[in-house]
Amino acid sequence: MLLDKNYIKPSNLAILVISLIFALLVGSGFYGFGNDYYAIYHKHNVDWGQTFDRFGWIVTTLSINGKHIGVHITTFILSFSVGCLLRENLRLKNIYSLVFFVFLYIIVLHTWPIIMSTSNAMRQGVCMSFIFIALYSSNKSYLWTIIFVLLATFAHKSGPFFAVIILLSFCLQNILKHKSYNSKVVIHFCLGVFLAIISYAFIFKNFGVEQGSKIINGDFRIPFILIAITYVTFSFFYKRLINNTTNLSLYYFSFISPMFLMSGLNWEYERFGMMMLIPYIFSFGGLLDRPSNKFYLVTTFLALLLLTIYMGMYESLNRSPPSQMLIGHAEGGVIWEGTKWLFVGHDISD
Repeated sequence: MLLDKNYIKPSNLAILVISLIFALLVGSGFYGFGNDYYAIYHKHNVDWGQTFDRFGWIVTTLSINGKHIGVHITTFILSFSVGCLLRENLRLKNIYSLVFFVFLYIIVLHTWPIIMSTSNAMRQGVCMSFIFIALYSSNKSYLWTIIFVLLATFAHKSGPFFAVIILLSFCLQNILKHKSYNSKVVIHFCLGVFLAIISYAFIFKNFGVEQGSKIINGDFRIPFILIAITYVTFSFFYKRLINNTTNLSLYYFSFISPMFLMSGLNWEYERFGMMMLIPYIFSFGGLLDRPSNKFYLVTTFLALLLLTIYMGMYESLNRSPPSQMLIGHAEGGVIWEGTKWLFVGHDISD
């Protein structure tokens, strides 16, 4: 066991080293790449997107001298952010074992929300990274919280949604800090219901799909709904679930995110759930005592890892483009020559 003051430096080093190694492994194709990478993200320095996602395109397709490093950067910041969030949650429970931290950290990195965001849903992965760091910073530094919320806002179209929730929770946490627990429960619940209603009206009017959007691979809508309902229900009995910005963000997320599902946005809702699944797991674990929390975290993330494998998510990662991508087909300045992408400039056409 390590004391808190002696834990920071070695854990910082562990986060940095593991993030670098994981980024190199993913970037080298060790795990393979998702279909989104072969369809879009392999391209060099893509100048796409609008206000709320252009930054995400810049990061994920960044190339220098024909060398694509977007995957490496995305993986590194994603790994780094989840490491910081994990360490903070362990520290809150006075868990200072570096071995336990590293063991759990490596498991988490190989679960569905992380591994599928390194080379598949990459812009979403970048956005999720900044959200994680914003949540990590929310009880430490106002400035860094705002900075990373802004970065998340311009990384992916989902960014503004999370930015509003985090900043709202941040403000309410400070405004209501002197209120009693019972008063907070009533205020937060009423506000949550109100926000859910106006969110549904706004989302359905502007983005609603009456027939419902498609389901991608497994259907996790019901589990995510149950998690949201459980979180709100538990808040009536456990004050910890509304006692800081991170938990309060999850609380309001539990009210607002299901409105996407009710508007027919099925896979969009599942993506939102994926982004917040790890913070949910940490938050529920905080309700347990230290020994129980350690057991809960290991068993939960091992179960999530097994689910990731069982659902075929690793099998969906390919070491070469899918068969429909022809050798010699040039697009966006690159061409697949059978073993690797070659940078050929932007004047080459099919």
